Amino acid sequence: MKSDPSKLAAMPDEFVWGAADIGKYLGRSKETTWYMLDQGRVPGATKIAGRWGMHVPTFLASFTATPGANIAA
Repeated sequence: MKSDPSKLAAMPDEFVWGAADIGKYLGRSKETTWYMLDQGRVPGATKIAGRWGMHVPTFLASFTATPGANIAA
């Protein structure tokens, strides 16, 4: 399932709050998103006062990092 960028829950310089809205941004179900969040598999996501939030620029930057930058020499 692909997300239409014009219908995303947040602009690229914002936070997305709540697992349901993060799931919409990721193009995943709420249940799948909960699992991914609990496993720490969503870059830029953190739990604040019992509510999940995702920093969109951090999430997007995780896909534009230099390949191999995190590989130990």
